[in-house]
Amino acid sequence: MNTHAGATSVATNPSKKESRLTSLLHRMLFIALLLLVLLAPIPLGSNRDWSWSLCALLSGVLGITWVLLQLATRRKPFGQLPAVIPLLFLAALTWAWLQTTGWLPANWSHPVWALSSEVTNQVLSGSVSLAPQDSYTALMRLTAYGLVFFLSFQLARDRVLARRALWWVFAFAVVYSVYGLLSYWGVLRELMWYQDDAFGKDVRATFVNRNHFANWVGIAIVCALTIFFDYMLRAPRVPMLSMQSRQKRLDRFLARAWAPLAGLILLVSALVSSHSRGGFLATLCGGAVLLLLIDRRLRVVSLRARAVAFSALLVCGAAFYISSELLVERLEQSSIDAAGRQTIYQITLGGISDSPLLGFGYGAFEDGFKLYRDERVTKLVDFTHNTFLENLFELGLPAALFLFGAVLGLMLVCLRGVFSRHRDWIFPACGVAVTVLVSVHALVDFGLQMPATALLYSLVMGVACAQSYSSVRAT
Repeated sequence: MNTHAGATSVATNPSKKESRLTSLLHRMLFIALLLLVLLAPIPLGSNRDWSWSLCALLSGVLGITWVLLQLATRRKPFGQLPAVIPLLFLAALTWAWLQTTGWLPANWSHPVWALSSEVTNQVLSGSVSLAPQDSYTALMRLTAYGLVFFLSFQLARDRVLARRALWWVFAFAVVYSVYGLLSYWGVLRELMWYQDDAFGKDVRATFVNRNHFANWVGIAIVCALTIFFDYMLRAPRVPMLSMQSRQKRLDRFLARAWAPLAGLILLVSALVSSHSRGGFLATLCGGAVLLLLIDRRLRVVSLRARAVAFSALLVCGAAFYISSELLVERLEQSSIDAAGRQTIYQITLGGISDSPLLGFGYGAFEDGFKLYRDERVTKLVDFTHNTFLENLFELGLPAALFLFGAVLGLMLVCLRGVFSRHRDWIFPACGVAVTVLVSVHALVDFGLQMPATALLYSLVMGVACAQSYSSVRAT
């Protein structure tokens, strides 16, 4: 018997060591992914050629590393996501690539190529895209976002890693917010290695402008609310035997809650001090959706849930009261630039009606808009300030709907997870809320075209979708 037991021990120990090593490697890969996403805001939100190219390169390296790790460990990838979602995304990617090629029928190419050939007396290969190089860049970035989502979705099956990811988002957001507030208060006189008087007018942290920072930190605020609820609702319950035990329970609550609440105050203060109307309203919508889902999901224990919700709302309200004066002024003046944006929207819709199926090339909005601008537009227009219209203009109606459908599908997966999971449902609730947030912001700005924001959204949605399925069924 002893000999058999010893042989069994020898046979099983290598597999245990291999399992531990595999788990360690996956954790290290996930940490590398977190660092890639959360350090992306440092070089101006990665809004420069070299920085977004580096992000795309590193995401590709992490993707290859994950594939090699799967092959070495012979582990099957997590395949719970409905097949229609990746198919829709791949269809949009494929069409964006085909727009840059000369493989499509010649009469599909935009007429501007034929005109250019006549003017230059050169034979130019036509394409649907007016700016193939810009389309390649946009395609590279979109592929990187999809890869970050895929890696997050695969690696965040473990609830410990999922929870850690949101804590990391919260911690990095606090650091960036403190940096932005110090610049706003005049303690720091420059943004990284750049100097500009505008850095002291609004909180923008390391981003190129306040609106993009507001969108990024808005996602972080929803993550902070998520981990706050998760943290507090998992607190051990103390029997209510006397007033002393009630006081002890309150003391425990305050002892556990002070750090998340203090961080939340900083994030909300930074958001409000950015004076971004779109960012503030989008965050308000995302936070409201999260609180609504929590209330609907926790009706049985709604007293405790609403107590936590009241605490979070009280903190957010206090931060708003402290730093909202200039934001309120900007909200009151919201009609001043509305006319200009309406003009851009009308011109963009005219372009969409001229090429509803083919589009003008993914990432080629600036070149396409020049063909339609008139005397009403006196400035350079490189973005529509409405991502939905811009994608319809660039990709055409079918491909844009494929892309929208993929994002909507992810949100529906999370919504299903909120009501189907018995535990850890707070993570898919976060996914629904951040999707509402970025969608509302996309109606009035181009936040998801900032690489750092798109990377963060991809990471959070990967975590949310991974936790939308039971770990029992996933393994």
